[in-house]
Amino acid sequence: FEKTTYNSNSANGNDFSLGGVPSFDAIAGNTSISSYMDEIIAKNYFAILYLDYRDKYIFDGMFRYDGSSLFGSEARWNPYYRVSAAYRISEDITIPGIQEFKVRGAFGTAGQRPGFADQYEVMSISTGNVSKSQLGNKMLKPSLSKEWEVGMNIDFLSRFSLEAVYSNNTTTDQILSIPLAVQYGGWPSQVQNAGTLNSEVWEASLNVQAVKSKDFSYNFGFIFDRVRTKITELNAPPYQTGPQGQEANKCFYIREGEVFGAMYGYKFLTSLDELAQQLGETDDISNYVINSDGYVIAKGTEGTTSEKPIKKLNETGAVWYGKTGDSNPKFKLAMTNNFSWKGFGLYALLEWKNGGDIYNKSAQWLTRDDRHGMMDQFGKPDYLKKTLTYYKTFYDVNDFNDFWVEDGTYLKLREVSLSYTIPTSALSNFANGYIKGIKLSILGKNLYTITNYSGYDPEVATTDGTQYFSYDFMGYPNYRSFAASLELKF
Repeated sequence: FEKTTYNSNSANGNDFSLGGVPSFDAIAGNTSISSYMDEIIAKNYFAILYLDYRDKYIFDGMFRYDGSSLFGSEARWNPYYRVSAAYRISEDITIPGIQEFKVRGAFGTAGQRPGFADQYEVMSISTGNVSKSQLGNKMLKPSLSKEWEVGMNIDFLSRFSLEAVYSNNTTTDQILSIPLAVQYGGWPSQVQNAGTLNSEVWEASLNVQAVKSKDFSYNFGFIFDRVRTKITELNAPPYQTGPQGQEANKCFYIREGEVFGAMYGYKFLTSLDELAQQLGETDDISNYVINSDGYVIAKGTEGTTSEKPIKKLNETGAVWYGKTGDSNPKFKLAMTNNFSWKGFGLYALLEWKNGGDIYNKSAQWLTRDDRHGMMDQFGKPDYLKKTLTYYKTFYDVNDFNDFWVEDGTYLKLREVSLSYTIPTSALSNFANGYIKGIKLSILGKNLYTITNYSGYDPEVATTDGTQYFSYDFMGYPNYRSFAASLELKF
């Protein structure tokens, strides 16, 4: 696009300029164009059996046989199945105060399909140069998840409803992009079935009919879940992974025996006891102190350009590298609230995530460019002021370290809606009776967040296309939104 300035003389002799008209030349950077077309062929054969005997013994079964062009040429077909059963105890036994008591169990299998290009050899072309990108795999098949689940449902005292579930899932043949050694002919990686994950999940919900009268009612509920996932087998050397666009810097470590979501990096010392374990015989711990930020530094350097936090070392004297965080929350808890009064309705949803670390890469990069807010020393007492070189130590040439690992706990007012339904009696003479109901509503989402996380939003979900990572890298926060609706019934 070419920006052109037009000048013309008006009747009164004044110049009229269009030089300020916006144009696309304000956009800097390279321009690219791409197109693609994928064709996926799949066939599925399945059979389902459902039995219900006297409304108290319930059985469900399914068998499925899947074939897909996404599977490797030597693994085109894969079987899956599920069986489940439930027993409504309250249909056989009368228990005072209990209206419904059901126990249930299930076992089943499922699979995650590979991506479109995962089974093929992939070449890359850049500026006319062709390079190897991915080695093909004719034996690539979907992952196989085997899950068993037990649960119960209880309705009691005519106002409480409780559901509790425990499930255990083992997923074998995980689809992973595995780095390859030099002897593989220059191919840097291959998608393989190379790992096993085990997940334990606890879930529970409680719904309460707290108040119910002619004009007013209030119901509330709680939804709880706790998930723990561990890498129980890895048929490949340990490796690092992370979101797309961060291929050179990945802080999530995949190795056998580790939880899925573990962060690895360097660590800065925060206690003199840690320092004592790595001091040499010629050094004295009295030469070190804890600074105002809680880090170990050389004595007498605080507030000067020589102030520098000290990294942890391992047994051999090399810089320690290990687990610095875990993105898995301790648990999640949501609370729903439903109020109604005459024609008015009010709904509110609160969500609490307890624990779960976030790697704040955005803050690390801001420190690189001297733009992080903590680097502004205006208004600080002299004894708390730091130099730019001090903060550059934490930037650490873009290496991952524990300084940027933050607690992602939050409490969110996720959603609030208010509605009013005009009584039917008020509509009897309206529009000749053609309109049977009118409901007005307003809705707000992501209204308020309470958190100690220093970034825009602790609800971080950066992806690599298959997995989500608690990794904050210049992403947009969840936006606050409002909506209004008018519902008419004819």
